[in-house]
Amino acid sequence: MQVHITGKLKRRLKRWYVKRCVSDKRYLMSLYKERTGKTLNLQNPRAFTEKIQWLKLYWRHEILTRCADKYEVRKFVRERVGPELLKKLYGIYDRTEDVNIDHLPDAFVLKVNHGWNQNIFCKKKSEFDWNHASVLLKKYLKHQHYYSQREWAYKNIVPRIMCEEYLTKDGERMYEYQFYCYNGIPRLVQILDNKARQQNMFDLDLNLLKVNSPLPPLSSFVVKPVEFEKMLEYASSLSRGFPFVRVDLLNANNRISFGEMTFYPNGGLHLYDPASFDLFLGSFLDLPVTEVP
Repeated sequence: MQVHITGKLKRRLKRWYVKRCVSDKRYLMSLYKERTGKTLNLQNPRAFTEKIQWLKLYWRHEILTRCADKYEVRKFVRERVGPELLKKLYGIYDRTEDVNIDHLPDAFVLKVNHGWNQNIFCKKKSEFDWNHASVLLKKYLKHQHYYSQREWAYKNIVPRIMCEEYLTKDGERMYEYQFYCYNGIPRLVQILDNKARQQNMFDLDLNLLKVNSPLPPLSSFVVKPVEFEKMLEYASSLSRGFPFVRVDLLNANNRISFGEMTFYPNGGLHLYDPASFDLFLGSFLDLPVTEVP
């Protein structure tokens, strides 16, 4: 029997083959060229984007898997700085069928532990569409984030569903302070307005840095919060021992909460404008000593 393979199926098969069968190094060399227009230099990387690709390939330790896992990282945070940064955890589930909405508070957040930008917010349980949420969660559980950009830290995480507290109430703003940290030293901070989905990059005195962002710029003036120095202390403690990690802390209603630890911001593939900023970020990143094949 002759099987006819359509052009659409051929493309899907090719994408599957490339993602699953092509080596990480070859895949990243091609992806970096496609996204940045430049040849990836792994022998003598200088730019931040180059060094992040190097870390994906050659700095692979169990601690990365642990800290990229949004559930397991809670233990790491507790050990490093104590429990005060942790949001309330209402439940951890292997399947959507295990989630009992009746046992949850009126407001909560559902997410998976192995991905990003996959949060489902419930402000009021009586208005929450659980059927739609369960469909999304099943989809999220199946998604493997590692293959698209070879972000190794996510490869071995066992997917689960988390339910955490909802941090803001009516009208409250929540800002996310994303500290770019190098071996325990915060160097810069990117501030994200979660509600407006706007962000900018600043130095640690909160002077605006002139560099583009994947999101629109903040429309309101940024005032240094009274908790800022404490956030710096937390970021320093949590990032100790990592060549690079972005430590994300949330600030809502004068309360600091842990967000996540990000090892490959934007997959290390953001095209910085000006291009010199890529080198600037890279200048702080001292790569571990290891032989590159």
